[in-house]
Amino acid sequence: MVSRRTFLSLVAGSMAASRLASAQQPAQKVALYANVGPELTHYDVDVAGAELIKRETVTLTGGIQYAWPHKSRRYLYVASSNAAPGYVREPQTDHFLTALAIDPKTGALTKHGDPIRLPQRPIHLSTDIPSENILVAFPNPSAVRVYRINKDGTPGEEVKQPGPIEAGIYAHQIRTTPDNKLAILVTRGNEGTP
Repeated sequence: MVSRRTFLSLVAGSMAASRLASAQQPAQKVALYANVGPELTHYDVDVAGAELIKRETVTLTGGIQYAWPHKSRRYLYVASSNAAPGYVREPQTDHFLTALAIDPKTGALTKHGDPIRLPQRPIHLSTDIPSENILVAFPNPSAVRVYRINKDGTPGEEVKQPGPIEAGIYAHQIRTTPDNKLAILVTRGNEGTP
């Protein structure tokens, strides 16, 4: 049986792959990325033959939490943690944001630069509309942090905020609006208490 995490990873990978494939000619390959734990595997998609062909696997530090493509489709940003449910390893202090380069011809992934250490387990990430910053949501304690994207596509310094951010209870997803003026943080809703 496929777990919820595996299913959502496949869905996220197929969404990223569909965008990568949207501008490609029919004769070109379509890439799909799926993860189990710390392993992110690249598959070629044979649409005509309805087949997935397993290619290479990149192993990251800790269980993969989420991945998001750069606007250029040349990089994939991946959040990972060894404190993820189902992947708890001691000590639970390894949380990273890693850039992977995407080969434009094959879709193959390779590590791009050094990963940056995150302060706690991330649950979601996305870039702003021009892919100048990476927004990372953390569930417990609920928080948001923003990291610059360097000119070479690697994750850079944290962008200090002018004041504290009220991140609600259990941040779950963060996205920017299409005009890039606002970031929207989705948090878990808990039942009211009497």
